[in-house]
Amino acid sequence: MAIERKNSFHLLLSDDELKLLRLLAEREGLNASDYLRSMLRQLAGTPHHMAQAIRLGAALGGKVDLAKALEPYMKRTSTKKKAK
Repeated sequence: MAIERKNSFHLLLSDDELKLLRLLAEREGLNASDYLRSMLRQLAGTPHHMAQAIRLGAALGGKVDLAKALEPYMKRTSTKKKAK
C-alpha cells in the first residue's frame, strides 16, 4: 500500500530530463518520486566534502579512483586522530 503524502511539489522537466529521471529510477527499482526522495535523503546525510567528491567522480564519468584521490585527506585525518 502506497504511503499517503499531503505535500506536493511540481517540477518542470524537459522530455530528455524526464526520460533520464525515469531511467535512473528504474535502474534502482524505484519510481521517479521515490528515486528523488531517496536521493534527497542520501545527499542530506552525506558530509559536504564527500558529496562534492561524489559529484566530481560522477562528472568525470566514474573514471577517477576516489579512494586514491582522497588518500592524502584520509592520512591527514587519521594523523590528527592519533595526535589527540
